[in-house]
Amino acid sequence: MALSEQEARGLVASAMDGGPWRCRPFGAGKFSETFAVEGARGRYVLRVAPPDSVLQLFYERRMMRQEPAIHARLLAETSVPVPPIAAHDFSRKLIDRDWLLMPLLPGEPLSGAGLRGAAAETAFRQWGSHVAQIHGLTDPLNRFGYLGEHRCMAPQATWRDAFAVMFRKELDDIVGCGVYSDEQAAAAMGLLEANLSAFEDCPASRLLHGDLWVTNLLVAGDGQVTGVIDFDRACWGDVEWDLAIAEYCGVTRPAFWEGYGRRVETSDGPAAARRMFYLLYEHQKYIVISMGGRRSDPAGARRYARDCLGVLEAFRRSGRAAF
Repeated sequence: MALSEQEARGLVASAMDGGPWRCRPFGAGKFSETFAVEGARGRYVLRVAPPDSVLQLFYERRMMRQEPAIHARLLAETSVPVPPIAAHDFSRKLIDRDWLLMPLLPGEPLSGAGLRGAAAETAFRQWGSHVAQIHGLTDPLNRFGYLGEHRCMAPQATWRDAFAVMFRKELDDIVGCGVYSDEQAAAAMGLLEANLSAFEDCPASRLLHGDLWVTNLLVAGDGQVTGVIDFDRACWGDVEWDLAIAEYCGVTRPAFWEGYGRRVETSDGPAAARRMFYLLYEHQKYIVISMGGRRSDPAGARRYARDCLGVLEAFRRSGRAAF
């Protein structure tokens, strides 16, 4: 059930003085509920996670809980424009959902900004620079995988082991919502396991945004980046995984690579195999998303499944990694 504006005001008032607060639904997100908040202390954004009962991928369950710590590190160690978390409550005492409150950043999502020419080049170049800074943060214990407070998996000692756990858990989710059979999931996992040697060259566990697409970049009219948001899907490991997501979402333009400082080549050898599995991991998630209330599109879920199973079968037959 959707949160009412009155309930949203109650959450804000429980954490912040400076009321009365005005709250209205904000944004186009289909996972968390988001409200624009205004009061004497300024303008904020309230994000409320969905109920635990909603169909979610394994790493989405309570994933909001990792954002305060990630934002704190980014603010302390980089110049990436992320908002400080002004308040959060994961206790489930006021409402049976997690929520957090942060200042409203200027600008609008790149997806709706309509930037062209030099302004668009500026945005993508700066975005690449910010992603390079994000990737510069490492886990002090050099653990790999989803390490956040949502505890969706056990930390692993290597990226190879972490990605194997992640891939298996995603396959379990797909089987659980009735799209892959047990046999199809086992075959997909077996193909990854036969190629895990391709994932061994990742000595440092680096912060990965996990959702690099145009809705998660805020920009001004001249293309200046005003915010990088939504770190709730963050992971720790191989930067190629994050950059494959960016490629999948159309982010990796020449200007992006200029800002990033180097172009990551993934067309040959083990890098091509990694890229294929990373893109499969990204594409497969939409099977679960399509089966749930965010899309309510079982036919779409089956199309995503056919795509992925086709890629896996072509790789099994030819040995050529392509997506």
